[in-house]
Amino acid sequence: MTTTPSDPTTAPPGRPPVVDLATWQAARDELLIREKAHTREGDALAAARRRLPMVEFDGTVEVVGPDGPVPFLHLFQGRDELVVYKHMWHDGTPHQGQCEGCTTTAWHLRDAVYLNARGVSFAILTTGRSTGPSACST
Repeated sequence: MTTTPSDPTTAPPGRPPVVDLATWQAARDELLIREKAHTREGDALAAARRRLPMVEFDGTVEVVGPDGPVPFLHLFQGRDELVVYKHMWHDGTPHQGQCEGCTTTAWHLRDAVYLNARGVSFAILTTGRSTGPSACST
């Protein structure tokens, strides 16, 4: 078992000091206050986002899918709801240069069977070229 030196001059860089339980608890309690404030602010921001006004959208606007242009409304595929994921894809850039978060999300959302069974369609939209059967580009 490795022990952590309590002398900050010999502790590895970036490692917090070793303290007694009361000191740790006081620091933890202080951090918990900040964490709860952060959570409440995040909840308030999410609620404000949900209350944003809506903009009417022309459903006849065409998006380009693997089979060519289709009206946006066709993305619903006859279902009541549509989940759209905006993938930040940049044409001409290798996949290593694309948005890591978007790419990871797209890799994990390749199958919408669960959503489809609940009356929800799923589409990935990007300004880049179409990259698969569930993808469309604007």
